[in-house]
Amino acid sequence: MFKYVLKRWKLYKYRFVPWIAANITENSPRLVPNVLEDKIIPDISVEQTLLSLFTKFEYTSDLSLVDQHRKNSNILLNEVGFSIGRQASTLKDGGRGVFVTQGLVPEQTLVAIYPGLVYQPWEPVFWVSLANPFLFRCADGVHIDGKDTGLSKFMYKSCSGRDSVCGQLMCDTSWLTELPVNPLAVGQYVNNQSPECPANVAYQEFDVPLSFPAHLRKYLPNTQAGLHIEGVNRDSEIPRLLRLVVLVSLREIVKGEELFSTYYTIVQKP
Repeated sequence: MFKYVLKRWKLYKYRFVPWIAANITENSPRLVPNVLEDKIIPDISVEQTLLSLFTKFEYTSDLSLVDQHRKNSNILLNEVGFSIGRQASTLKDGGRGVFVTQGLVPEQTLVAIYPGLVYQPWEPVFWVSLANPFLFRCADGVHIDGKDTGLSKFMYKSCSGRDSVCGQLMCDTSWLTELPVNPLAVGQYVNNQSPECPANVAYQEFDVPLSFPAHLRKYLPNTQAGLHIEGVNRDSEIPRLLRLVVLVSLREIVKGEELFSTYYTIVQKP
């Protein structure tokens, strides 16, 4: 029992604010001048990459998840030159990590998406946060719950059903399985860097524009927790859009390499 608790703590501590504050310097935080400058690639590049891939992806009831995952992984390889997948991490007690399984990832390329249920800053996350190492906090207080089991899984599936329109899905639920139809939707399994394995990818926040085609939203592995009208923000005149967090390569990453990010970003000024 003690070993199990210790193992869970080693994963969870990276999301525990007091521990982060006490260990921030030894964990090599990523420094950015301000939130607006925390962009490795322009938003338009993120959008164009998603549109280009989603247009070619296939999501049909005629194919099994195994076949769709394999087919879309091949499309990813052919279109952008690489494919990724989950395997046992090279880190001790690292659980599973994400690896480049085929090809080569160029520098400054969208590599993965952090899937999950999106909570606005005013929405409670206490219950889903318990023993949850997959709860990602954005710079503005938005949370993304990328846990694919338990209450988190139930909540995501419930919200995805709520948001479907005339039987058409507005998000992808297959990331909750071992074979996501969108093979990019494994970003929550990317491990934190270590002194021996520095970060080769970084998180980048992206708001899906209202113009994003409705028929391609079935490949987005994110949906809103609350029932809101997209494009309306109750606190300001700034439109409230669906938040994505993508992972972007910091350097060239070759086949067989594990992806490592930094769980800590310090905004140096407002």
